[in-house]
Amino acid sequence: DMPRPSISAEPGTVIPLGSHVTFVCRGPVGVQRFRLERETRSSYIETEDVSQDCPSESEARFRIDSVTEGNAGPYRCIYYKPPKWSEQSDYLDLLVKGPWSPDLLWTP
Repeated sequence: DMPRPSISAEPGTVIPLGSHVTFVCRGPVGVQRFRLERETRSSYIETEDVSQDCPSESEARFRIDSVTEGNAGPYRCIYYKPPKWSEQSDYLDLLVKGPWSPDLLWTP
């Protein structure tokens, strides 16, 4: 059975406007390509640049150099391991913080 992929984000899931984020998709050994999907399956980035550094898994990295509000929202991973596609990972929600600092706002 094909394990579901996992998804994570570096440096995290809350990214200041204009900063970079890298989505990391992981799956079992033997994956040919990974796909990073938005909430609609028709919107995705696909890569065959799959690394097998670890003997027990493969991974792909999707970097966004400068995030905008349009990059916010749910992402998930799916992989192709011949002869078929895997199930999707759980969703990961990317939050984009504006130039203001809501962390500094405090109301009694």
